[in-house]
Amino acid sequence: MILSTALLMFLAPIISDNPPRLQAGAAKRIITPQSSVYLAGWSSNRKSEGVHDDLFARCLLIDDGQIQIGFLSLDLLGVTRLQNMEIQELCREKGVFPDHLIITATHQHSGPDTIGLWGPDETTSGVDPEYIEWVCQQSADAVEDAKKRIQPAKISLAMTSISQADRISINHREPDLIDRDLGLIKVDRPDGTNIGILVNFTMHPEVMKSDSRLLTADFPSVIYRQCDAKLGGVTLFVNGALGGMVSPDRTEGTFEQVERIGDFLVEKILNSIETAVLQENVRLDHKSKKIHVPLQNPQFLSAIEVGLLPKEMAIPREKVPDSSMVVIPTVVRLIQFGEAQIATYPGEVLPKPGFQVKNAMNAKYRFIFGLADDELGYILDDQDFGREPYEYESSMSVGPTIGSLTTNALLDLLDE
Repeated sequence: MILSTALLMFLAPIISDNPPRLQAGAAKRIITPQSSVYLAGWSSNRKSEGVHDDLFARCLLIDDGQIQIGFLSLDLLGVTRLQNMEIQELCREKGVFPDHLIITATHQHSGPDTIGLWGPDETTSGVDPEYIEWVCQQSADAVEDAKKRIQPAKISLAMTSISQADRISINHREPDLIDRDLGLIKVDRPDGTNIGILVNFTMHPEVMKSDSRLLTADFPSVIYRQCDAKLGGVTLFVNGALGGMVSPDRTEGTFEQVERIGDFLVEKILNSIETAVLQENVRLDHKSKKIHVPLQNPQFLSAIEVGLLPKEMAIPREKVPDSSMVVIPTVVRLIQFGEAQIATYPGEVLPKPGFQVKNAMNAKYRFIFGLADDELGYILDDQDFGREPYEYESSMSVGPTIGSLTTNALLDLLDE
């Protein structure tokens, strides 16, 4: 007994210094509507007339033995905080909820209205509650599937850039203010076969214009189709600082243009994989900060009153200590591992605040995840709110302070 105790005391520091045993799993589930739906993102009363390609919920789980973090990306215009909460609750019921689950939307504009603003008229929501319930279930099932497939893994990181001359993305408001980085988080088995890859790139998935009535994930569909087939894993797409107004550089909205842009990005992805840097002794770190954002947009307040937006999205002023305004609870996150840092925003963050956070990072591989945990509209720099050329973005934002509240919270997390 004395010998065993002495041996354990000798081995304890060796065991504690062992590198973490990294594991990962990935899965996907179809979330394509089974009937005609109101399409979000361009104009109201636009109903789908068919399916060009499937929409998906795609999940990647990473576990270092101490923390498990899940990334869940949905081919939707947005996933609200309330829908996030429903997915999380379903995961808990299944017993598969990771320590932290970051749910993002790709923000494509040829999918179902999940917010409520694109129904048949200005006073009728376009949300189909039965579809939302099914999407939440499919999303939880994707997390469960990924958890069942968890296995030993390794992570590699890569970053490349898309130039203006490539004619892929363009900022219609300030052409020189655009994040052109394409970042990759590649997760493989120890033998090098692929489990999953997360692609982070900044651009509205709106190659197809308002005259299109076909359900499609837009250009991410090409990335999914080709990367899944060529790499053998599950490919996730997560958008960046796409607001105000980072869009596809195209002259016409056709599926030929979808393929052109998607093909180019796939080529960049596959080339970057060749130089991806393996991360040694990966340990996951997650920090978050909850904040209350004043809801000062009269259009959004009216939309809540008439039922276009759910009243539960906001907290009435009488329930908020020391506040004279209705507020929306939300969260920002900072995830770190290896040489990577990931910052999340709960909406369509514009390039200026996105760059402010990205430039404050000290990691080699820097990621901004937009539309994470919520879709609160455009997130502008406070000084740009209401001024030319950002009148439209200001009208589709919860208010003039969301930019500083979220950005400062992320900067605080980076300083910790």
